[in-house]
Amino acid sequence: MPKINLSHFEVTMLLALLSSAVLGVVTKKTDRERLEYGLRSMGWFLVTVFGLGWLMYLGHR
Repeated sequence: MPKINLSHFEVTMLLALLSSAVLGVVTKKTDRERLEYGLRSMGWFLVTVFGLGWLMYLGHR
């Protein structure tokens, strides 16, 4: 089995992508609603990750 080396950022993006896909599929009825909700939740995941990252960066200065 090949070994995969991912950075912390890549793992975070993968988690956000998979989580938003699952949330979209599970919570909405139509394909259009699923896509819109998945993209919106992916955006919020990214905003949250970058926001928390900046807070940690500024907190360590």
